[in-house]
Amino acid sequence: MLCTVSKSKEVNAMHGKTHSSIDLVLDVAGRDYKLRTAQQHAAGLQEAAQHLNDKIKAVRQRGRNLSNEQAAVLAALELSYDLLIEREMLAQQLAAVRGG
Repeated sequence: MLCTVSKSKEVNAMHGKTHSSIDLVLDVAGRDYKLRTAQQHAAGLQEAAQHLNDKIKAVRQRGRNLSNEQAAVLAALELSYDLLIEREMLAQQLAAVRGG
């Protein structure tokens, strides 16, 4: 995965704050995706892309003959479902702690 292509500083017009941003190139399912992001988000986005690639690989290993797009969509669906389950579990734990 390629990381930093270029760096720049951007000024938030509303608050006058300067944010350091980078151009990031992420490989997902064999395709490069270029995006601009805050520098502090780059490592997390790289980790997320790697996690998605791992999930795509797992989907493909189940023996189906899928296109890249189909494998990516199924992997994204699984990740979304996992997130919903985690949210529900967290909500239940929070309710238990609050006594409700």
